[in-house]
Amino acid sequence: MKKSDWEDIDVNERSTDKVFFESSLLQNISDSIDFLKEEATGILQDLDSTEFKQSIDEFDLEEFGESTIDQIDDVLDEIYKFKDDYVSSQDIPDEVREFSKTTKSFLNRDEIYIRKAYRRLERNDSYDSNERAIELCDKAIDLNEFNIDAYYIKGRAYINIKKYDLAIDEFINVLALDEDNLDARLGIGDANRLNGDLDDALDVYNSVLRIDDESSEAFKGKALVYADMGKYKRACDYFRKADSLSSLNDDSRDVWDLCMEKLD
Repeated sequence: MKKSDWEDIDVNERSTDKVFFESSLLQNISDSIDFLKEEATGILQDLDSTEFKQSIDEFDLEEFGESTIDQIDDVLDEIYKFKDDYVSSQDIPDEVREFSKTTKSFLNRDEIYIRKAYRRLERNDSYDSNERAIELCDKAIDLNEFNIDAYYIKGRAYINIKKYDLAIDEFINVLALDEDNLDARLGIGDANRLNGDLDDALDVYNSVLRIDDESSEAFKGKALVYADMGKYKRACDYFRKADSLSSLNDDSRDVWDLCMEKLD
């Protein structure tokens, strides 16, 4: 084509950089992302306003109680849960799902799930809270099957809802990845003790002490076992040993006091 011929061609400049997809599903996803970008821009502008900054400066964090933070956390968690459930219910191509999973794994999204699960575990305020912690851990494991924290938190959550056999299974998964993990061993001891398998619990706590002879948690576990056995003198001895290494919590002190009363 001659150079002069180019002058006869009308070129329509692109009015936007928006990309259009043949797939209606992918187009909906793209449109949603664009919408969120626009909304985020507006929110950031609002946050930058002088009035809002002044409000933040005057905000007293001490008045912002833990219960309020927990309520906000619940709301945000419900939003994330709804989003995950909605996406799971859609007829999304397998390659798109796999791409999403790979991307989340690369971005260490499993650690975000772990932080959320740990916060749920710390609260331990309901059966649902522990079930949610387990669900979040499952999401983390789906992205990274070698995430030790996920198995450990699941084990603790199962203990909280009295599913001791399942808890032990999760702690065994931890030990499969890290055979010297003392927290997992202690978890198995606690699960056995709470399930009434007192001799097995003692064996596990002793296995911890063979590795770490100053494990306050192991001595406390043995003390609680002997209290359940009615061997109050031995229980008091181990409570005393545990307390000398690390201050006992209120629940353990209450059991210790009861054992002391039994000896009088």
